[in-house]
Amino acid sequence: MGHSKTKAQQSFSRTTPGELATRLSACPEEALLLVDFDDTLWLANSTEQFIACVRPALLVSMVLQLLDLLQPWRWFTRGGHRHSRDLLRIRVVLLLFPWCRSQWQRAAHSLGPDYLNQPLCALLRSHRGPVHLVSFGFDFIIRPILDAAKLEWPLLLSSTLDNTVELRMRGKAAELRGLLGRERLAASWCLTDSLLDRDLLEACSVGLLCQWPESRPLRAGLEPMLPLVYTKKVKRPTESYISRVIFGHDYLTLLLVFALGSAQPLSVAASLFCFLLAYFSAYEIGYFENDRLGLLYEEKPKVSPEYGSLAEAFRPWFAWSCAALFALPGAWLARDLSWITSNLAPTPMESAAAVWMVFMSLLVAVRVVFAWFNRIRERGRVVPMLLLQLARTAGYLVIFSTSLVGALYCFTHSVSKWIPYVTYRFGGERKGMPLHLMNGLLLIMLLLVCWLAGGVQLAQLLQWHAWVILGYVLLRAAKDLWGFRSSLVPIRPAKSQKLPLTGETSQDESP
Repeated sequence: MGHSKTKAQQSFSRTTPGELATRLSACPEEALLLVDFDDTLWLANSTEQFIACVRPALLVSMVLQLLDLLQPWRWFTRGGHRHSRDLLRIRVVLLLFPWCRSQWQRAAHSLGPDYLNQPLCALLRSHRGPVHLVSFGFDFIIRPILDAAKLEWPLLLSSTLDNTVELRMRGKAAELRGLLGRERLAASWCLTDSLLDRDLLEACSVGLLCQWPESRPLRAGLEPMLPLVYTKKVKRPTESYISRVIFGHDYLTLLLVFALGSAQPLSVAASLFCFLLAYFSAYEIGYFENDRLGLLYEEKPKVSPEYGSLAEAFRPWFAWSCAALFALPGAWLARDLSWITSNLAPTPMESAAAVWMVFMSLLVAVRVVFAWFNRIRERGRVVPMLLLQLARTAGYLVIFSTSLVGALYCFTHSVSKWIPYVTYRFGGERKGMPLHLMNGLLLIMLLLVCWLAGGVQLAQLLQWHAWVILGYVLLRAAKDLWGFRSSLVPIRPAKSQKLPLTGETSQDESP
C-alpha cells in the first residue's frame, strides 16, 4: 500500500520542547527527519540577522524603511508580495552594500554557535536515522552559519536569489516531492516552528510543530525609525493615512492657501513639502507618547498590535533631528518668500536662520500641546485637539502670508476636522461624516459674516486665488452632498393603521 496517508491521517501535532525528546524517540531509524532551520535549529531568522549585520547600520535602515514605505514589490508582482519583499530587500542590500557578504562571514563565525539550539542539536545527534535541514532562508546566508556551528547535517532545501519567490509560493512539500519522491516524503518526519510549513507538516508521516521560547525575533532595518514609518506601521497600519490625509488633505490645503497665491509657487511648494516632512517628524513623537501613555493609564487603550514589536525602534531624539534637518532646506527656500524677512535686509543665511528658528519654535509649541493632550482625560482632549488641528494648516501662517480667503480656509479646514473628534469623544459616531461639506458651509458663513460686517471687500472675494479656493471647497462639498442625496428627499408619512373609533372594540377584543 506504500506510504500514502489517508485523509484522516493528514494532520500534525503540536508539541513542546520538553516533550520533544519523547516524540523523537519514536521516529524509526529508516525515516528521514526533516528539520526546519530558522527559529528551530537556529533560534533566529537568518535573513534578518544578515541584514542587521550590514554596516553602516543607519544607512541600511534608511534604505530598507524607504523600501517599506514605497513597497515597490507591489508594482511588479500581482501575487506573492511578501515573498517578493524579502527578495527585493536582499537584492538591494547586496547591490548598495557589496561588502555585506564579507561582513556576514565574520559575523556568522560568532553568531552561528551563539544562536544554535543546543538542546535540539543534542536530540538530533542522538537520533540514529538521517537528518536533513530545510529552509526558506537564503543559501549564501545559511551555509556560513552551518560551517561556524560545525553542523554535520546537509542542507537539503534553501532559497537562492533566483528561485525564492517560486519556492515560497509552491511550498516546501511540493519542492521536496521532486527531490525525494512522493513516497519517501510521505514516510518522513518533519519538525518546524511555523505554520507556514503546514503543507510539509501534513505531507509527512509525522509532523511536529514546536515553538521555542528562546527564539529571538528581530526585524532588521527599523532602528532608528525614519519619519512617517511609525505612523504607517504602528499608529495607523490599516489606513492610507500618509497618502490620503497628510498629502491628500494637509499638503493640498497648504498648496492652495500659500503656494497658489505666491509669486514663486514652485519654490513655496517645495518649501512647504520640506516643512511638512519636518512637522510630522516631530508630530510623530506625540503619536508615540500617546500609545505609550495609553498603555500605562487607560483601561481600554487603542493601540495597534504592532506597537509591541516595533515601538522600541522609535527614537524621539532621532525624530527631532530629522525635523531640524528637513526644516533647513524649507527655510532656505523660504528665505526671500516669508513675511518674516520682508521688511528687513538681512543676508540670505540670516534670513534662512530666522525662518528656521520660527518654524522650529512652532514645532516646540505643537509638541507642548500634544504632551498636554496626552496627559488629560479623554473628553478634556477636545480643547488641545483644536489647537493641534489648527497648527497643521494655520500654523504655517507664522512663515507665509496669504489672502483673507486663504486664512479663513485654513481655519474652517481645521475646524471641520475637529468637529468629528468632538462628536467621537462625546459618544457619537464620526465615521462617514461629510468633512468637506462642513468645511464649505463654515467657509461660506464666515465669508458672509465678514462681508456684512465690513471686514472683507467684494474685491477680495473676486480675486482669482479666492475663486480657486472657493471652487475647490464647493466641489468637494458637492461630492459629499451627493453621497447622501437620498437623505435629502422629503419624508413620507408612515403607512397609516386604522384605529378603532371611540367606544368600539376590534374583533380581537370582542367577548
